[in-house]
Amino acid sequence: MKALLLGLADAVQQAVGQLGGDPGEVVGRGADGGPSTRIDRIAEAAVLRVLEYEGAAIDVLSEEAGLVERGGDRLLVLDPIDGTHNALRGIPAFSVSLAIGRERLSDVEEGLVRDLVSGATYYAAKGQGAHLNGRPIHARPFDPEDSLFSVYLGTHAAPAAAEVASRARRVRNLGAASLDLGLVAKGAADLYYMHSAVHETKLRAVDIAAGVLLVREAGGRVTGLGGEDLDMPLRPDARTDLLAFGDDRVLEAIR
Repeated sequence: MKALLLGLADAVQQAVGQLGGDPGEVVGRGADGGPSTRIDRIAEAAVLRVLEYEGAAIDVLSEEAGLVERGGDRLLVLDPIDGTHNALRGIPAFSVSLAIGRERLSDVEEGLVRDLVSGATYYAAKGQGAHLNGRPIHARPFDPEDSLFSVYLGTHAAPAAAEVASRARRVRNLGAASLDLGLVAKGAADLYYMHSAVHETKLRAVDIAAGVLLVREAGGRVTGLGGEDLDMPLRPDARTDLLAFGDDRVLEAIR
């Protein structure tokens, strides 16, 4: 499946690179009822075209189209543009996220995240480690004197998010969950903390299916807010908060 995932990422990168007109034009509603922009739809269409051309017998769960049944026994979990708001505002942090699974987050077998600005490609297969541009990556041992957390902040952030942010020497947030998880997987960040006070802005399976596998294959953990290993159904309506980290000592630092 790796070759197929790379081909899909290439197709999205090419489609986005050739995009003309207004990328933020609202052209409909996504599977969760939110607005779908032109850039999202064009990226999704590129993936579906390649699947059709390749005759790939695989179903698709996408942020925009929802569940697309194509007679497959496996599921492509797709976020065509993760970080759409960044793309529309000119912030260079957005990606395409692709994962191969079946029914739950825990059974995802392969994941690929392509940074659509730099072209950097994260890839992981279950039991085979995580890689960035073909080189192995590993989560970072925690050093409290040089801690860096990625924390979701803003209008809908739970009050606890500000407290977690205050425990780090430095705080960042890319605003694209797949790339924030990539930071943890490659050891650039010690923690990715997502806790929304509003259900509608919690993370979806399409946002994190590939990134969670990346972190776990890089030697890190992804849990719910209570510390239990995160799992969720691969469905359009499923949403979650999470912690992703490379070292259990991070939990001691934020509690």
